[in-house]
Amino acid sequence: MERSNNTDPLPSRPVRVLMVVRLFYPWIGGAERQAHKLARELRQRGIPVEIVTGWWFRGTPQREIFDGIPVFRNHTLWDLFGIRGLRRFGGYLYLFTLLWHLWRRRAHYDVIHVHGLNYHTAPAVLAAHWFRRKIITKLANSGSASDIHKFRTSQQLPGARFLFPTALRCDRFIATNPTIRQELIAAGVSSEKIVELTNGVETDSIQPRSDYSLHHPIRLLFVGRLHRQKGLDVLLAAFASLVQQHPRLNLRLQVLGEGPLRESLMRLAFELEIASRVDWIGQTDRVMDYFQQADLFVLPSRAEGISNALLEAMACGLPVVASKIPGNVDVVEHGRNGLLFSVDDQASLASALTLLLARADLRERLGRAARQAVESRFSLGFIADRLIALYRELTFASGRGSQLSPTSAIPQPVSRLIR
Repeated sequence: MERSNNTDPLPSRPVRVLMVVRLFYPWIGGAERQAHKLARELRQRGIPVEIVTGWWFRGTPQREIFDGIPVFRNHTLWDLFGIRGLRRFGGYLYLFTLLWHLWRRRAHYDVIHVHGLNYHTAPAVLAAHWFRRKIITKLANSGSASDIHKFRTSQQLPGARFLFPTALRCDRFIATNPTIRQELIAAGVSSEKIVELTNGVETDSIQPRSDYSLHHPIRLLFVGRLHRQKGLDVLLAAFASLVQQHPRLNLRLQVLGEGPLRESLMRLAFELEIASRVDWIGQTDRVMDYFQQADLFVLPSRAEGISNALLEAMACGLPVVASKIPGNVDVVEHGRNGLLFSVDDQASLASALTLLLARADLRERLGRAARQAVESRFSLGFIADRLIALYRELTFASGRGSQLSPTSAIPQPVSRLIR
């Protein structure tokens, strides 16, 4: 059994970060991809990062090095073997095994960085307070699908709402858009504890497109979970209208992602008589290849935080069409670097797509401006720098900073670095 080193002097070293994310590879979602990218970027900058998650999928190892990042999966009995009616107990088991892991590893981290305000935030908060560590939680969504609403209504685990007050005892919360900040304040979180910081994208490794002529066939791309929140039903209806209005165009809709609505959405495509034009790709590690080969990117979501897929599409220089909701409007400026349409308005969406298909000059102007916007505001390096400043600010404030190796100087307060 490891002995706690809480009071022992430690050698000079960088801040050590333990990232907690409920799901991780092989599950490929927005929060999981962002955790992966951030961990890799931080490790490249000399910050030791480990990822701890749940062991939900049989056949995956409990311990592994994934893309250079140590990953540990805490037992859930593989979601209680997927047995209907018992799966919730996998979530309860995860709460206890996560807390046990945080206790066992207490001498190996200074900051706990939780992705998603969820039931797993509560044991992370308890561990941070018991072992005198700092904890940050990043919220993923706002609006009707907000982290706060899901937590309070126990949507992801029965009874989780009773853990909500404990989860709100984090040292800092990261709000990826202004609406999340407002929701946190309404929930009783002090504004001084909230940092606005978006998701990041690896602009240095993404080559933007230079040719805005249409492919044959013309490819419209959707990337996201097949869930009502993502609004794919609206896109299918708009796409059917587009096909009907322009029968001579060889149009295809490529759908990347999995989710509980896959079968019902496929049935909807048949009913709309567009099934032969929709490619259901599913989950894939080749997301960037599809971005590079697409003509237009569409995000019809009903709720978002900051969409990783939207940022990646813009980084590729793709013309984008997105719903006018919090999160999207913080990235897309209508008519400047993309087009916005009213949420759930399939006619408005079809009109925006028709406009882009008809005008190569508009596709190029919006695509190039999209790339510039991501480079200036959403690059992963930019986000990583500000996270490192936040980590160090918290550890110096707690007194543990004397154990950490200095950079050129103690960083400025993070509030000065983040807009």
